[in-house]
Parts: sequence; structure tokens; C-alpha cells
Amino acid sequence: MTAIFWASLGFFAAAIALGTAFVAARAWRAWRAFVGLAVAAGAGIDLLAAKADRAAARSTAVAGRLRELEAATASLERSRAQARVLLGALGEVRSVARAVAAFAPRG
Repeated sequence: MTAIFWASLGFFAAAIALGTAFVAARAWRAWRAFVGLAVAAGAGIDLLAAKADRAAARSTAVAGRLRELEAATASLERSRAQARVLLGALGEVRSVARAVAAFAPRG
């Protein structure tokens, strides 16, 4: 009976030692995975922040170009209005020239 007791006690002690080693190894792996994930997340956040900064700079540049485009559009509208006035004046000159040419002798 004593041999069975000591064998059982030895088996129990070995199971506790091996179980503790197994849990410690798994905890170490989990810790390394957590640290790796934290490092990767930090790098991802840095990359995301850099992209956000670039997007903000592009947004500012686009806003400046938009103002330039609006100014160019307004200038184009003024030019179109001037061209309509000039075409109207040219039409009037042509009609007067035709009227004068109708009374001019040919010959």
C-alpha cells in the first residue's frame, strides 16, 4: 500500500510540475504574441497617422486649387460675356454694312 501511495504521490507531483511548465510555456507564447500585436498595432497607428497627415495636406492643396478654379471660372464667364457683346456688335456692323452695300452702286 505504501508503494502505491508513493507512486501516486510521485505521479501527482510530476503532473503538477509538467502542468505548470506547460501553462508557463503557453503564457510566455501568449505574452510574446501580445507584444508582437502591440508593436504591429503601434506601427499601423503610425502609418495611419502619416496617411491622415498626407490626406490633410492634399485636402488643403485641393481647397487652394478649388479657389483657383472658381476664379478661373468667373474669369471665363466674364470673357464669354465680353465675347457675346463683341459678337453682337459685329452682327450690328455687318447688318449696317449690308444696308449700306444695298444702296451703293455696283459697277
